[in-house]
Amino acid sequence: MPIISLQVSDDLLERFEKVRNLSGFSSKSEALRDSIVSFIEKYEKFENLEGYKLMTVSLVYPFKEIIIDQITELYSRYHQTIKTVTDWRIAEKKIEMLLLVGEFGTIKDLYKELAKIKDVICSIREIVID
Repeated sequence: MPIISLQVSDDLLERFEKVRNLSGFSSKSEALRDSIVSFIEKYEKFENLEGYKLMTVSLVYPFKEIIIDQITELYSRYHQTIKTVTDWRIAEKKIEMLLLVGEFGTIKDLYKELAKIKDVICSIREIVID
């Protein structure tokens, strides 16, 4: 099995160790392998989606005008796909939930554009209606 090297901050390592111990992983390697598999599955799942979808995107970012301007511009470009935006401000952070409806390719493009913005934490979920 190949060996990979990884550098992280002291804070990130401390947080990782805390979660690893709480999760019951016996080693860093075991926890990192599990994380890599989860990462791959998450991104492969969205690479294979197509067609008309109902999805949510969550954003967390610092309340800074430059970021808000970038996000507002994207919202304007993708206004036909964005059905609603709910937002909260907590301390110096802004939290937003978007409800998106449309072709997955368009939703994916919006998500990728949002994720590229510096200091924006972004996640996406499919809503399945049976």
